Amino acid sequence: MNQEDIRTLNELKMLSIDMITHANGGSPGIVLSVAPIVYTLFHRHLNIRPNEPDWINRDRFIATGGEITSILYAALHMAGFPITRDDLLRYRGIKSLTPGFLEHKLTPGIDATTGLNGSGVGIAVGEALAQRFYKNTIEKEDDRLKLIDYTIYCFCSESDMMEGIANEACSFAGVQKLENLVLLYNATNITEDGTLENVLQEDIAKKYQALGFYVDELKDVTNIRDIDKALTAAKKSSKPALIIFRTILGKESFNENKNIIYNRPLTPDDVANLRKKWNLFLPPFEVSKDSMIFFQKNITERTNKKYQKWEEIYQKAESNGNPIVLNAIKALKQKAVMIDFDSDHYKINDNYREPLIESNLKVMNLFGNKTNLFLGGSADYMLSCQTYLNGEEIQSRKSPCGRNIRFGKREHAMGSILNGLALTGLRVYGSTKLVYADYLKSQIRLSALMNLPVTYIFTHDTISVGEEGPAMEAIEQLSMLRTIPNLICYRPGDIIEIMGAWENILKNNHPSVLIITQNNTPKLPGSNAKLVAHGAYIMKQEKNKLDGIIVSSGSELVYALQMSYDFEQLGLDIRVVSVPSLELFLSAGKEYEEKVLPTHVKKIVIEAGNPLLWNRLTEYDNIIGLEEFGYSGHTHEVLKEMGFDYESLKEKVLERLK
Repeated sequence: MNQEDIRTLNELKMLSIDMITHANGGSPGIVLSVAPIVYTLFHRHLNIRPNEPDWINRDRFIATGGEITSILYAALHMAGFPITRDDLLRYRGIKSLTPGFLEHKLTPGIDATTGLNGSGVGIAVGEALAQRFYKNTIEKEDDRLKLIDYTIYCFCSESDMMEGIANEACSFAGVQKLENLVLLYNATNITEDGTLENVLQEDIAKKYQALGFYVDELKDVTNIRDIDKALTAAKKSSKPALIIFRTILGKESFNENKNIIYNRPLTPDDVANLRKKWNLFLPPFEVSKDSMIFFQKNITERTNKKYQKWEEIYQKAESNGNPIVLNAIKALKQKAVMIDFDSDHYKINDNYREPLIESNLKVMNLFGNKTNLFLGGSADYMLSCQTYLNGEEIQSRKSPCGRNIRFGKREHAMGSILNGLALTGLRVYGSTKLVYADYLKSQIRLSALMNLPVTYIFTHDTISVGEEGPAMEAIEQLSMLRTIPNLICYRPGDIIEIMGAWENILKNNHPSVLIITQNNTPKLPGSNAKLVAHGAYIMKQEKNKLDGIIVSSGSELVYALQMSYDFEQLGLDIRVVSVPSLELFLSAGKEYEEKVLPTHVKKIVIEAGNPLLWNRLTEYDNIIGLEEFGYSGHTHEVLKEMGFDYESLKEKVLERLK
C-alpha cells in the first residue's frame, strides 16, 4: 500500500466513525473491519458515475442490513456523489439522505432498500438475473450492442449467511450460473450476541462450492493489493462468486474482537486513540483535499474510459431504432415498464364459466405477448396456480431470455429476487398458494417500501381446498396483506374483475397482490372491469326500496348474488356490492363510499377470511367471516362444518337482515 492509499483509507474510516459518534448509533466494529474492502471496491473496481448516479450500465452495490451504512455514505461522499457534509452530520436523523438503513430512491448511489438480514442477497440475485436478461435481449437483436455488462456486488455478513433467504437465493443463483454476481462476505466470527461458537459451524467455502459458486478466501484483509486481486479473479469467473474476507471486528480499537463494539459507538478515548494511531488531526467530519482528489481521480479515470466506449454503442443503438432494444433501454432508464391493456377490447360470453385461475392465465397472456419485458413464475406451483406465459422458455443460462421463471420451493427468495428484477424496470410477477404469503411477507413489505411494481399472485384462497386440510386453508393471510401500507390487494370475483384488476395494476407503478380462487366461477351479471379501479361498486342494484346491502368479494360473490334473488321471493329488496379491493375503496373518498354504501342502510359482509378489517364498513356483528382454522375433508363437508356453505350463509344473512 502506498502512502496515498493509507491516508485516504484512514480518512474514510475516520469520517465514518465521526458519523457514528455524532449520531450516537451505528456499527463501528463492522466499519473498522470492512473499510479496506469498501475502499478497494470503490477506488479500483466499481464502474460508477457520481454525476450520473442512475447510469444504466453502472455496477450495482447491494449492502444488506444497516451495519455498513455509515462507511458507504462516507465513500459516496468522497467519491463525489451529491451527499454533502451536512448530510453526513444528519446520519440516522429524520428525513435525512443518510438514514440508519439504506433506502432506495432517497440517497443517490443507493441501489436498493435491503431491510432485514439476508434480503439484500436475494435482491442482488434478482439484479444479476435482470442484467443477464437485458444483456441477452439486446444482443440477441444485435450482437454488436455490448450495452449491458455491469457487475452486481453484494456485501453480506454472518447474520445474512444464517438467514434462510440467503441460502435459498444463492442456491437459485448457483443453478442459474449467474456469473455477474460477486458476494463479499465479511467473516468476523462475531455477531451482536457474541462469537459464533454454538451458533454457526458449517464450512461456508465448501457449502458455496457445492451450490455452484466460485469461492476465494482472504485471511489478511489489510492489503489493498490482495483485495484487488481477489475482486479481479471473482469477476473473471464463469460462476457466481463468493469472496470470504476473514476480518477482525473493530480492528485497532480498544475493544477489538469483542461483540461490545458490534453495534455501539466508540468511547471518546477510543476515537482519540484511532486519530492518533492514524495520524489524523483534522476536525471531525473533515477530509483532506488531497484524499478527496486521489479517491475521485481513480474512479473518474477508470469509469470515463468505459463510459466513452459505452456511449458510442449507445448512440448506435439509438440510431438503429430497434424497438426491442429501445424498449429495454427505456425500461432501464425509467425503471418501469408500462403495458397497455384495455379491458373494453375484450368481450366475454355470458355463459362463460371455468376455474378462476384459468381465467387469470388467459388474461395474463392477453397482454403478456405485447412486451418481452413482462416475466415471472412460481415457487414450484406454476401449474397449480396456472401462472405462466404460453410459448415462452424457462429462464436458464441456456435460455437467458426465457420469461417463465421456476423459482423452486423458495418462496422467501422468490420475493427478494422479484424485487431485484423490478429494480431494473422489468414488470414481474410471482405466484404460490395464499397460505405461503406468510413466507413472503417481509419481501412484499420491501416491495411496498420501495414502491416497486411487483405483482404477487396468490391462489387457493379459501377453506374450499378441502382435503388438503387446515394447514393449507388460508384464513388470516388476506387480512395480513391488506394491512401492509402502500400495497393494493385485489380479490376479483370473476374474469371481468380479473381484467379490471390487471388493467389497474398495469396503469400504475405500485406493488399489488392478486387473490385468485381455484373454484369454478361464472361470469357474474353486473360485474364491471372499469369500476375495479374504485375498489368497490354496485354489482346488483335494488329495484325499489333498499332493504339491505350484501357486501362481498372473490368467490363469495356468487353466493351474495344468489341470495339477493332468493330474498326477493321473501319481499326483500337487496343491493349487492362487490369489493375487489378494500384498500382502493377506503381511499376513494366519503362521497363515493356513501353512494355505494349509504350510512342509514344495514350492510352485511361475507368473506371467507378473517373479518377484522371489514369493521371499517359495518358493525362487527354484521361481518360473516372465518375466525378459526378449518378441517380436512371433502370441500362440501368442510364448508358445511365451518358454516360457509350456501344454505348456512343464507340463514346467517337473513337473520341479520331481519
